[in-house]
Formats: sequence, C-alpha cells, structure tokens
Amino acid sequence: MHKINNGRMILAGIVTAVILTILSDIDNGLLLAQGWADALKALNLPALSTKAIIAFNVASVVAGLLSLWLYVAARPRLGAGPKTALTIAGVVWVFGWPMAMLPMAAMHVISKSLATKACLLGILEIGISMLAGAAIYKEETTASGKVSTATA
Repeated sequence: MHKINNGRMILAGIVTAVILTILSDIDNGLLLAQGWADALKALNLPALSTKAIIAFNVASVVAGLLSLWLYVAARPRLGAGPKTALTIAGVVWVFGWPMAMLPMAAMHVISKSLATKACLLGILEIGISMLAGAAIYKEETTASGKVSTATA
C-alpha cells in the first residue's frame, strides 16, 4: 500500500480547488451570467447576493479538495497520471454537474440550453483543475528514491 504524501495532497488539493473556483467563476459569472440572470428573473428572484456567490465559491473549493482526495485514493488502483485524473474528473462531473442541472431543467427552473452549457463548461472546469492538481501530487519516496509502501 502506498504512503500518502499529506503535504503534497493538501497543496495539490488547494491548487485544484483554486483553479476550479476561478474557472467556475469565469464560466458562471461571465459566460453564463445572462442565462443565470434570466433564470432568476423568470422565478421572480433577485440577483445573486454576495453571500450566495461566497457559498458557490466555498462549494467549488470543497469540490476541488474532495476531487483531489479521490484522485489520491484511486492512484494505487488506477495508476498515477492524467488518465486517472480525468477518470476521477469524469466521476465528479457526473455527480456535480448533470445530477444538479438535469432536475432543474426538468422542473423548468433553468432552460435546457443553460443546463447543457453549464454541464459542458463543467467538464472543462473539473478536467483542467484535476490535471493541474494531479501534476502536483507525488507519493512519498524513501531514501533510495522508491515510492514507500506499507504492508497491511
């Protein structure tokens, strides 16, 4: 069993979280801003408050940290590298984007177009952020330069 490098995991998780948050802010705050504004207006709701924006950013940070943790947990089984990072990104994307957008579109809370665009941008957000985080994370090595292992 591989020894988790907790320091690198935290660093890589922070990088993943920051990139995910920035990309999500660009996508939702700029590219999809009018769609979200139209959806809120159609429901007779006010524009997003600062508290709501902070809540979305906190959710992005948590998603980034948890995504990187899942990557670290999957490495011994799936191997290190971009393929595993993108596999984990795909799993996180399914639960984080379509599973959130489809019910809202089905209930006509948001348009199908907005849901589709958010999902397509979401796969880019999580994919790019996971590739960056995975590139930073490395397992602990022993003095001989080999990855340390422990027996169960």
